[in-house]
Amino acid sequence: MKNTDYLAGGKLRLSNQYSMIVVAILLALVLVATITITIYNNNRLEAILEDSIKSELLATCAAARNELDVELFLSINSDKDILDNLEEYEVVLSRLRLLQKGIDATYIYALKELNGKYYFVFDTDETITIPEVPIFIEYELSPVHEAAFTGIPSAGILNVTDEWGTYSTGAVPIYHGGKIVGIICADIEDSLVYKSRMTALIDGILLVVVVVIGFGFLFAFLISLQRKNRRMEEYLYRMSNYDSITGLQNRNYFFAYFSEWSKKNYPADVSFALLFIDLDNFKNVNDQAGHDVGDKLLRLIADFFRIQVDQNASTAEVDSFIARIGGDEFLQVLPGISTAEELEKRARTMLEDFQKHEELQPFIENFSIGLSIGGALFPSQTNDYDELIKFADIAMYKSKYGGKNNYTLYNCAMGEGTEDMVLVVRTKSKNRECRLDNPNTSS
Repeated sequence: MKNTDYLAGGKLRLSNQYSMIVVAILLALVLVATITITIYNNNRLEAILEDSIKSELLATCAAARNELDVELFLSINSDKDILDNLEEYEVVLSRLRLLQKGIDATYIYALKELNGKYYFVFDTDETITIPEVPIFIEYELSPVHEAAFTGIPSAGILNVTDEWGTYSTGAVPIYHGGKIVGIICADIEDSLVYKSRMTALIDGILLVVVVVIGFGFLFAFLISLQRKNRRMEEYLYRMSNYDSITGLQNRNYFFAYFSEWSKKNYPADVSFALLFIDLDNFKNVNDQAGHDVGDKLLRLIADFFRIQVDQNASTAEVDSFIARIGGDEFLQVLPGISTAEELEKRARTMLEDFQKHEELQPFIENFSIGLSIGGALFPSQTNDYDELIKFADIAMYKSKYGGKNNYTLYNCAMGEGTEDMVLVVRTKSKNRECRLDNPNTSS
């Protein structure tokens, strides 16, 4: 069980193959729903816009009819009639043009029937000059105009296309003596509906493109999302399981590791040692040189410990690693060590290397920095990892109270340092009672 994977197996994995499939299906449904809703909304908005334009056209025509002099309208049957009544004609025309500008219509015009044909009587087109340009000209009716001549107010969207352009048109009948004598009309060269339809078309095309591209890049997106989640998981994992100053595994990692480890069924011959290491006189560095220097020392110590950790010693059952579990306290796991002689050799080598480590020399000389080391063996001394930590801790304190910067291997004769004290250590397998006659302390 490698030390970077003990929490694996799905505990922190936010995405897997099944979740990717679910996300893909959901994304496809969202895209289809988006297209459907967009088309529906575009159609509904266009219908509302068309109704609004039709209502505006009919209102314009009704307002224009109120400005019209019906008697004058009836008297005009040719351009000559317009010239004969030019002053009155221009008064009415000016009122219609003022209305046209006020409501932003393109044209307002009045039509009448003579001998089965239809002619302009009034037209607000400002390009027409009297008498150079004739006004009383024939016009071919659209269905909107035809409906108005039957007495039905009518309006249509982009339904009139003639030599002057394409328009939305409204028309209402002009009455005199209870009879229809003509119609008054309004045209809007309406770009809103055209733009609305073009926008809807473009939106539809874009959505189709998005769907095609979306499905094309879906797999890449999900992989990217999974990698992002993995990076976040790794970040949270490091925050939870690694010390922010030294980069070593922390207390949470150590105890979670052995909590998981204790649930496994390993062969009876599995053995390893545990070193409990305390940094001597670390408080002097913080007090005299400041916490920044203290942090620097911790990082140097961590670099030193990384050299000491033999990753090749890791086995299928136990990992080789060192963790910072407190301010100046560390625990090192040494797989494959089963005897006191092997453990003593490792501890002695660590102390010798520490004293020779070049970057640590200023701290050793100026602050008397050293290592107090305690060691214990699994399973020969205990088969419970909590108790193993306690044994190594007891041994470490024997080193510290014995003069610091040395090592001590735990044995059952250890207590608090007085010959009269009896230490009773209870384990899962048996009780041990040891009298402190000759503590076995090495330096």
